[in-house]
Amino acid sequence: MSDREYPPESTHELWLPTMDFTRTNAPVVWAQMIRQGIRFVMPPQVAALPRAEDQAAALAEAERERLATADLYYLDAAACEVAETVELRQQAIEQLLPSAAGFLVWEEPPMHLRGGIPIRAVSWGVAYDGGTWVSWWSDTNASVRLGLAGSNSLLVMGPLTFHEEVHLPPNAWPVQVSNPADATYGMFRGVFGAWAAIDTGAVQEQQVPPLPRVRKQARRQLQVEAPPVRCFTPSASGGTVTAPQTIVRRTLAGLLLDRPYPGEMPAELALWHCYVKDSGHCLLVMLGPAEDGYRPSAGGLARIEDAFVPVPVKAVIRAGWRIGEGGYVHAALPYNPELGVVTDPEDDEF
Repeated sequence: MSDREYPPESTHELWLPTMDFTRTNAPVVWAQMIRQGIRFVMPPQVAALPRAEDQAAALAEAERERLATADLYYLDAAACEVAETVELRQQAIEQLLPSAAGFLVWEEPPMHLRGGIPIRAVSWGVAYDGGTWVSWWSDTNASVRLGLAGSNSLLVMGPLTFHEEVHLPPNAWPVQVSNPADATYGMFRGVFGAWAAIDTGAVQEQQVPPLPRVRKQARRQLQVEAPPVRCFTPSASGGTVTAPQTIVRRTLAGLLLDRPYPGEMPAELALWHCYVKDSGHCLLVMLGPAEDGYRPSAGGLARIEDAFVPVPVKAVIRAGWRIGEGGYVHAALPYNPELGVVTDPEDDEF
C-alpha cells in the first residue's frame, strides 16, 4: 500500500465520483449558485435557456460527457516539477492537447486557492464551437481538513469540487498562460505545462490498468468503460520530440478503440500501432515527398500530425518499412490524392 496521499491509482477514485457528481448533484448545486449570482461560462444556447435549473443541467451534462470520454492522466511529484519549468511555445491549443478529452491529476498541485486549498485536477474536452473547454477541480478533502468546508461537502461534491472553467476558441492561446500577475496563472501554467511536457517527451508514460472493482463500478453505475491511467514521470532523455502514442491520439481523435494487436510485430512498429474504427489494426505511417503521389499542402504542413495516415499493419510489413528521423515509420505505399493510401483489402485485420 502506498503511503502517498494521491498515488497513481487514486486517479480512478477521483474520476468516477467526479463524473457521478455531474450526473447527480451538480444540476442542483450549480442551479443554486447561478441563482446566487455566481457566474458560469456558458455556450450561447445554454445561456439562452430561461431557467437556472435548465442551464445547470445542460452544463452538467456537457461536463459529464467530456469526463466519460476522457483519457486519464497522472503526473507524479517529479513530473509536476518538470511541467513547471518546461518551455511553452505559443501555438494553437489543438496542436498541444495530448488527446481530445482528458482528466489529469497532479500529485503536487500547480496552485493553491485561499486558505491553502489545492487545485488537484483538470478536465478538458471539445467545446460547442470546436474549441476546447477546460475545467479545474479543487481538493474537497483538503477543504474539510483545513476547516473551510463542512464534512457534508464530501457527500455532496465528492473528493473534488468544481472550481472554474474556461472556453478556449479554436486555435486559441490564452494570455493567462504568460501572465504571472494573473490570478489564474498557476492553473493555466499547470495544465499547459503538463501538456507541453507530454508533447515534448520531457515526461515518460507508464500505464496503470483499472482494478476489477473500478471496471465494475464504471460499467454498473455510470455505463462507461474505465480506461487505464497514463502515469508520467520525468524522461531519462529530457525529451525532444512528441511521443508516438500522443501523435496517434491526436491524429485519430474520436476514431480509436482499445484493441491490442493479436500477433507479433517489431518493437519500433508497436509504438505506432492503433485500432481504428472501420479500418482495424493499423500503423500510423508518415507520408512525405518520397511517397508516390503525396504532396504537402500549400504553405507546408500546419503540424506534424498532418503528415501521418493509418495503414493496415500487414500492408506496411508487406510493402517494407523503415524508421526515419524522429522515429517515424515510412513505407513505400501508393498514394491517391482522393482515396489516400491504396492497400489490398486482404491486409485488413479486425
